[in-house]
Amino acid sequence: MSQTKIFAHRGFSSQYPENTMIAFQAALEIGADGIEFDVQLSKDHVPVIIHDQTLDRTSTGSGVVGHYSLLELKQFSAGSWFHEKFKAEQIPTLEEVFLWSKNNALQLNLELKGYVWERQKMITIVFPLIKKYGLENRVIVSSFDHKMVRLWNEQYPMIETGIIVKSALYNPESYVRQLAALGYHFSFMSLTMEEAEQLIKSGILLRPYTVNQEKWIQIFINLKCDAIITDYPDLALTLR
Repeated sequence: MSQTKIFAHRGFSSQYPENTMIAFQAALEIGADGIEFDVQLSKDHVPVIIHDQTLDRTSTGSGVVGHYSLLELKQFSAGSWFHEKFKAEQIPTLEEVFLWSKNNALQLNLELKGYVWERQKMITIVFPLIKKYGLENRVIVSSFDHKMVRLWNEQYPMIETGIIVKSALYNPESYVRQLAALGYHFSFMSLTMEEAEQLIKSGILLRPYTVNQEKWIQIFINLKCDAIITDYPDLALTLR
C-alpha cells in the first residue's frame, strides 16, 4: 500500500485564507498531495469555491452565496477577513482552480454543496468541467448529500466519489457499497481503530477530517489511511 496522502483542507488554511488560490498554491509549494475545497453554485450557475452557504464569515460580502452572480461575487475580498495582506484574494471559480491545476499533479477533492433540489444541476455543470480539463483521474467528488453521490455514480461512474459523514454509521462498509462510492470521509473521532482497520481491509478508502493534532495525524498515518484532510499539511508532511 502506498503512503498516506496529505490533503490540505480548503488549501493551507491554517496559514492562508481558506478556499483561495493563494491557499491552494501554498499547499502545492509545501508538497501536499492534494487539496480539499468546497463547491457551490452562484446565482448564474457558475461553480465557485466557498465553504459557507453565506458570504459573511470568509468574505467582505453578506448574505447567501447563491443570491449573487459571479460578477457580483468577484467584487468581494475573500482574504481580508484573515489578514489585510490577503485583501486582493477573490472567491475562485472551479474553472480557475482546474486551469491552475493543469500545471501541477495535485489530487483535487471537491466537496459539492448546495440545495438538494439543485443536485442534478450541480452534476450537469461540474462534470463537463472535469472532462474539459482532463481531470477524470485526479478528481474525487464528495458530499454530505449522499443522494447526490449516488446520482453522480449512476451517471459518471468513472469519477471517484466519497461520502462525507459527521457521526458514526451503523454498517459503513455496506452503506458505502450501496452508494457505489469508494471513499469514506469521516469526522476523525467517529470510528474506533478496529472499525477503521476493518474498513481499510475491505478496500474502503478512509480519509479522516479535520485532523490537526500531532497525535491523531500520526495514528492515521500508522493506520495507513488513504489520505488525511488537515489544516496543517506542513505538520502532517513532517510526521509522515
